[in-house]
Amino acid sequence: MKYTLITGASRGIGEAMARYCAAKKFNLILVARSREKLFELAYKLNEEYDVDVQVYVADLTEAEAPQKIYNWCVENKFHVNMLINNVGIGQYGRFEDLTLKAQLDLIQLNQIQTVTMTHQFLPMLKEHYESYILNVASTASYQPIPYMSVYAATQSFILSFTLALREELRHKHVKVSCLCPGPTATDFFDRAGLESLPVNSSEIKMSSEEVAEVAIEGMLDNVSEIIPGTSNTIGAYFSKLFPNKWVLRTVAGLFAPKV
Repeated sequence: MKYTLITGASRGIGEAMARYCAAKKFNLILVARSREKLFELAYKLNEEYDVDVQVYVADLTEAEAPQKIYNWCVENKFHVNMLINNVGIGQYGRFEDLTLKAQLDLIQLNQIQTVTMTHQFLPMLKEHYESYILNVASTASYQPIPYMSVYAATQSFILSFTLALREELRHKHVKVSCLCPGPTATDFFDRAGLESLPVNSSEIKMSSEEVAEVAIEGMLDNVSEIIPGTSNTIGAYFSKLFPNKWVLRTVAGLFAPKV
């Protein structure tokens, strides 16, 4: 039986993608560290859409987690043909004021685990005639962001890694895409400490359901860079068009802490 594996599936865009995939009758493996939320979501999706939903509770900041998840899939004969690397965190503040451990944990979760999960599951994905990898980054991929310097760097890494891997696997029946959403109505902003900034405005946020639909349909259509929303697409385009120093000044004005 084929499964779509989604990390960070207990909330936000991950949960919305799980719901959208279930509606398309994809069997699911949901991975997150929130046991109660995962099992509640799995039960609801199974009841509503009559799909098989498996749950694996894991803290992906732990280096050995991807190997454990893969071994569990192999032992239970869960054949993953869609891998959605969605887990990630943000962090706001001056680089020097944030603890080194917190920033290294961010790199471990956003960057290293995306690479590790992809490397771990790629042999299994290649066994299928058609399979998919969707790595979730953000529009932060397209420019440095002062006061979110490490977070934005991890997002640029994810995009670069995804596009390079896509080219390597072009003839291997594995379709690789990167999702780069802009501001989305999830708890990301509160958890990252961004609640007081202009980018947290409800007027510019897309719903997680809107993002999920664009993400999954884009993945299935083999779109390389999936950017939900016209304004986000335009912003990503202009960030490439103008010199970095201009873009940086503009972004710094949006993210500068209030004094």
